[in-house]
Amino acid sequence: MNEPTANDRYRVIGAIGATAMIVAAMVGSGIFSLTGRFGASVGTEENVLAAWVIGGVLALCGGLSLAELGAMIPCSGGSVEFARRAFGRPTGYLVAMVTILSGYFLSIAVVGLLLAEYVNKLLPTPASLHSIAVTAIVAAYLSQLVNLRAGFAFNTALAVLKIGFCAVFVVLGLSVPVAERLEAPAAAAASAPPGLFSAATAAAVLSVSFAYLGWSTGADIAGDVKRPARNVPLAICAAIGIVFLLYIGTNLVYLRVIDPAAMVEPDGRPMQAIGAVTATMLFGKTAGLVMSGVIALLFFSTIVSGTITAARILESMATAGEIPSWVGVREESGIPRRALDVVLLASLAALLIGELGDILDLLTVLINAFSALSVAAVIVLRRTMPDAPRPFRVPLHPIVPIVYLALAGWTIVASAVAGGPRAIVASLVTVAILLAIKRLLAPNAQA
Repeated sequence: MNEPTANDRYRVIGAIGATAMIVAAMVGSGIFSLTGRFGASVGTEENVLAAWVIGGVLALCGGLSLAELGAMIPCSGGSVEFARRAFGRPTGYLVAMVTILSGYFLSIAVVGLLLAEYVNKLLPTPASLHSIAVTAIVAAYLSQLVNLRAGFAFNTALAVLKIGFCAVFVVLGLSVPVAERLEAPAAAAASAPPGLFSAATAAAVLSVSFAYLGWSTGADIAGDVKRPARNVPLAICAAIGIVFLLYIGTNLVYLRVIDPAAMVEPDGRPMQAIGAVTATMLFGKTAGLVMSGVIALLFFSTIVSGTITAARILESMATAGEIPSWVGVREESGIPRRALDVVLLASLAALLIGELGDILDLLTVLINAFSALSVAAVIVLRRTMPDAPRPFRVPLHPIVPIVYLALAGWTIVASAVAGGPRAIVASLVTVAILLAIKRLLAPNAQA
């Protein structure tokens, strides 16, 4: 699977660039908000840290599985290609469509609007959220048009800023004296906290697992990675390790100044911006304002990495005949210009849809189910492609992917229960629509 091809000239990034891509996709604003939203419900420092540790272990299980497949089949849109080869073309088509529509087009629009909210906190006069979101999405698109290397280099620079800021936050947050600490209210301190295996802690793990998402990016950009047999597994493992250390370190900072049971707003709601609260307590009011700017930057980095990865997913779909083949044609320079154009137009069109967050919530069941198939592919392809060269093998196979799939099954059930009948119906209707338009997208596609 690793024989040279005509497209090997597109392999322009090494282990550092690939690692930066994955880190950029994984680290968003979640680390600066999630702990505050579940801290009071889990009640203890041990439970808070356990949620982030378990989430990291599960991300590693999924990442190791895709590392084997990415090294074996180093192509654009690898996570989709793995499911396609393991479960057949119809299933691969559905995985691709759900991934590109929900995981990228809608998500890029949502992230753009979230970025706009933080930008407005820095402006003397608030601007239109949609105009700010459009500006960010277009800027991310333009950053990829100079040349292939420059596009990845820009993303790497943003990822370095992400890592640098988070590292500085951790080092300073663990070093400066704590003048005051938010302690638990008397009523909360008197009640027994939930256990490690309680429903509250399980729900926290479920929330944290989404903060680790993005490790599949390493497989999706494998077609642009030099020496993929070595660099794809290395980048996936390195990125997950870096993000894990940043996440645990950041939470240790939170716990220095805020008791988990005190992670609530004055009106009793879960704390919405624990990062800003902690920064203000440790470094002063100006730091809280700076945090808003940093979170906006994190969102923009996510849009850039999402734009890059979405173009590679479209390239994979075009190669498989699931969408018109012209979408997957690259320029002589290697820039996937047509795919990038589609990403831009589709993301901007998504901004016109109301209640984007609600739509994504309704499709959570479908998103979780299809994303798990990419990991499950490592088990299937071990059986159906036993002689394929595997430069990297998942350790403790099949235990590692099974651990991830067990969580995936849990998240599917949990999201189905949380979403209720509407989520299940929305998922079924979405599948029916996608199958119905399959022939319209690519009339000459194979069945």
